[in-house]
Amino acid sequence: MSKNDVQDVLFKNGMIYTVDEKDSWAQAVAIKGNQFTFVGSNEEAQSIKAEKVVDLEGKMVLPGFIEAHAHVTWASIDAVFKVSLFGGECADDYLAAIRKFVEDHPDLPVYEGAGWENPMFEKTGPSRKLLDEICSDKPMMMWSHDKHSLWVNTKAMEVCGIDKDTQVPAGNIIEREADGTPKGTLREFAAIALVDPIKPVFSKENYKQAITWVQKHLAQYGITSMLDPILDLDENSIPALLEMSKDGELICKMRGAYRSFENDPYKHIDLYEKTSAAADSHMFQLNQMKIMADGVIEGKTGYLKEPYTGEEEYRGDPIWDYDVLAEFCKKADALGLDLHFHVIGDAAAAMVLDVLEGIEQDNPKRERRPVMTHLQVVDAADYRRLAALNVTAVTNPYWHFKYRGFFEDIEVPYLGERAYREYPMKSLMDAGIRLGAASDYNVTPIPAPLRGIQIGVTRVGLDEDSSDMDWVLAPEERVSVADLVRAFTMGNAYACRLDDIAGSIEEGKCADMVILEKNLFDQPVDDIYKVKVCQTISEGKVIYEG
Repeated sequence: MSKNDVQDVLFKNGMIYTVDEKDSWAQAVAIKGNQFTFVGSNEEAQSIKAEKVVDLEGKMVLPGFIEAHAHVTWASIDAVFKVSLFGGECADDYLAAIRKFVEDHPDLPVYEGAGWENPMFEKTGPSRKLLDEICSDKPMMMWSHDKHSLWVNTKAMEVCGIDKDTQVPAGNIIEREADGTPKGTLREFAAIALVDPIKPVFSKENYKQAITWVQKHLAQYGITSMLDPILDLDENSIPALLEMSKDGELICKMRGAYRSFENDPYKHIDLYEKTSAAADSHMFQLNQMKIMADGVIEGKTGYLKEPYTGEEEYRGDPIWDYDVLAEFCKKADALGLDLHFHVIGDAAAAMVLDVLEGIEQDNPKRERRPVMTHLQVVDAADYRRLAALNVTAVTNPYWHFKYRGFFEDIEVPYLGERAYREYPMKSLMDAGIRLGAASDYNVTPIPAPLRGIQIGVTRVGLDEDSSDMDWVLAPEERVSVADLVRAFTMGNAYACRLDDIAGSIEEGKCADMVILEKNLFDQPVDDIYKVKVCQTISEGKVIYEG
């Protein structure tokens, strides 16, 4: 920056935590265009000329938060075009919401919704008969909050030919009644794919409308960049994002991972290179491949090294055949894509590590940035391999507590003592493993990083007393506020290949930042999530003001 240059805006008198390599603090920052042009002290800033000067009055400034694993296209379509079941406290709440939606939308050919939770029903999931009572002449499909289970009515199964004889691959489940009749709950993607023929198709314009909404929605939480981990080439989300990027309609940087298909791995193999080349703009890039290694504990589809508690041998199953997975990952890697794995169980983590070691042996020269996300049950014996293979652990600190009803009713009965050690963070970090942090929105309905930071620090729910050790989940896994801030900024920036332009407040980087009412480091840990987001700035422009 030349001394004679006039900056667009100069912020001064702030508590600016830059999250650079030295964890530096500053008092002032200048922006010109979409870049930071100065970061330093109030005294150093005295000679800077600016069109606008903002007195921060002691407020805290952080780099814009990065969301490294959020289903922003799915979630926005859910929010704008489907019945929302999120926040329901019992099965009756879900049924009331569905009934009202049907009454308000009598002309829809298919009813779709999302957000129900497993603990509200029997272990084998909700029944088709509950939906039949609301609507029996049109297909109905309701996604669970984690998107790993689908609840359908009898009509949906009839139209799609799902009956007593229908089988699904290992790692997938059709829940059944005593006589073998499908109950109405399908678990994991190959089983859920059975209803693809009736799935509503959303247009490019629908997606553009939804993405416009979701950018503003996440901006209120201080988020300026986000990665969608399942962009499907069979849908219109990618064309919408390409057009929005070209037309300057993206206010947040978007990164994406292709959805893979374990039952048809190579269906889009000829499209990845061309699509990624088209999506190579500053605001939108497609540079990852999403792979489901296993399912989820609550559906008993997570893949474990030791059997589920109460089972003699059943450990869950991997979603992919190992040899098919290894070969597909090598091909995706050869196309220059980073591998982004959904990993819940310790056996799934070990399998993925075996795959990554094989790729590294075949081509050791490539600079890879593999991601494992979720990591609910991890074997400490695998920590060394995670670090050696440069895996970024994109954790979900929003979940790192004993969720009442869920923890004691599902996780402890299914995992036993493993439930009390689930979701490691501190031990991963101490082993030299880079941490990211994400919400998995809309699995987490409120993707506010300040919530994730508080829970990651306290390991209790937002309304719990962090000094009540009976409700602290694995207290030895607590990390610091600084650790979580770095995970939500530079950790995620690295995982998304944004670290050269985002993740810290440094000269030359994109002017992405969030202004907070109070300094997080001065707040009681139980009050972090209450701190107000005053402004979110992306590419030098205010995209949210509270």
